[in-house]
Amino acid sequence: MENPIPRYLEDAIAAEKSFETQLRGFAKDSEFAEVNAVFISHADETKGQYDRLTARLRELGGEPSGAKSILAHVFNAAPGAAQMGHSAEERVTQYLIMAYAVENAEIAMYESLAITANTFGDADTERLARDIQSQEKEAAGRVWKLIGPVAGEAFTRLNRSGKNPLISYLEDVEAAERNFEDTLASFSKAGDQPEVQSLMAMMSAKARTQHERLEVRLRALGGSPSTMKSALAHLLAFTPVTAQTGHTESEKSTQHLMITYSAAAAEMAMYESLAVAARAANDAETERLARELQREEKQDHHLAWDRLGASALVSTNS
Repeated sequence: MENPIPRYLEDAIAAEKSFETQLRGFAKDSEFAEVNAVFISHADETKGQYDRLTARLRELGGEPSGAKSILAHVFNAAPGAAQMGHSAEERVTQYLIMAYAVENAEIAMYESLAITANTFGDADTERLARDIQSQEKEAAGRVWKLIGPVAGEAFTRLNRSGKNPLISYLEDVEAAERNFEDTLASFSKAGDQPEVQSLMAMMSAKARTQHERLEVRLRALGGSPSTMKSALAHLLAFTPVTAQTGHTESEKSTQHLMITYSAAAAEMAMYESLAVAARAANDAETERLARELQREEKQDHHLAWDRLGASALVSTNS
């Protein structure tokens, strides 16, 4: 059986390199001192993770390839053009949501790496994966604590200037859910693990009901679905198939679970922002809808995680 650990390490190295770049870019575009401190601190930590992963890969006789992994593509998925028309405050909220999604992607990535390393009796790589995973969990917690306060501050500043951004927020989340539905539907037809495919199909159907409910609320407020892709819609549109070249069909199923786990986290954060903004706008109906959809995303988050370990084992043994 081929040992996939060097290849998995290459994927993690590419992902960490990409995320470090993103974090430093986010910090440059943020005027919130506490947010900047979190981004810069974790960028430095990410650089250390990259160095440790590279050292381990070289110990196993490998060398970073320079190719972008599937998660590296996810981390670069929200181009600046998608944020046109948004204020600086809104962009910072989006950066936090994207950072939270990435932290969750990495938590899932290191879960898969640790399980694979354990299966192949590679205690050093397993220990490294668990150590970095612990750092990612702590970073995710720090980012989550900032999402609500920053979203609230962004809404307050915009409201003072005479703008009510609630309709544009709803447009963004509705577009994100439409993209998520499509991506999950494509995942349900890919890979070779029937349990994963069935889970993706179920989640796709759920995403359809979610964007339909958001559209109803959007129209009730005088808006309509946007044809523009939001930054979050780009994030949830995910990765080109070429990023999975060299991976088995079974590994693709595991990758789809990692991405879905990350996406559900992004949407949990997205609905946190929407709920906070709706509360500030005294819009109880939108806040209720946001909390309802957030609970559904938490369910998907747990379902993806519960399947991930078994899927990684199948991938290792395939």
